[in-house]
Amino acid sequence: MRYATQDFLAFSRAQHAQHDYEPDPRRLAHLLDIQIITGRTNRGSAGPPAVIQLARDLHVARRRFTLLHEINHVLMQRAGLERDVAAEVDEEDADAHIEAVVNHAAAQMILPDPMVNIVCGMYGDTPEAIFNLAVAGQASLPAALHRWVSRDPDAYRAAFITSGSYVAHVGTCNSRLPFWRFDRIPEVALAVPDAELRQVPRRQAAVLGTVAW
Repeated sequence: MRYATQDFLAFSRAQHAQHDYEPDPRRLAHLLDIQIITGRTNRGSAGPPAVIQLARDLHVARRRFTLLHEINHVLMQRAGLERDVAAEVDEEDADAHIEAVVNHAAAQMILPDPMVNIVCGMYGDTPEAIFNLAVAGQASLPAALHRWVSRDPDAYRAAFITSGSYVAHVGTCNSRLPFWRFDRIPEVALAVPDAELRQVPRRQAAVLGTVAW
């Protein structure tokens, strides 16, 4: 168990909840007393003063997630957990581990617990839960997939998206699938007979599958 990671994710959730799960990242940054400036790269520092720098050429489609990502870098520093999170893995993997943890925290803010609980309470462990999470949070389908998979760290579940005969996205929690991303799977229903499968809307050759044990 990576306790520092769990402590940070809990801290991030609590900070978001304290501000009523504010969905606008710029408004959230203001509520958290974090200044946003424009610069050459994306970076966040707890300071003081707490400052996030966003790259001038940042694509508009990436702005919301990138800003939430940098907000969580600031929060990790404020919580005093950056070194502890880094120490959970080998030194050469520390930066990548921190980035993955911060990405997960950003996804929690796009799809916060109350939203996930309501949607999953309605649709359970089915592809429809992931479809509706993406709509409710204005998030990408892969982001909703990973949020659904990881919402309960004690559960056994997996989800995947295929594109034609290839696996486009995979997420697992306490479980394994007989394939991984970019593998070729001519017939996914035979590879995972227990999966619930649904065609991805507006993508004729794409299928979303969920498995829960």
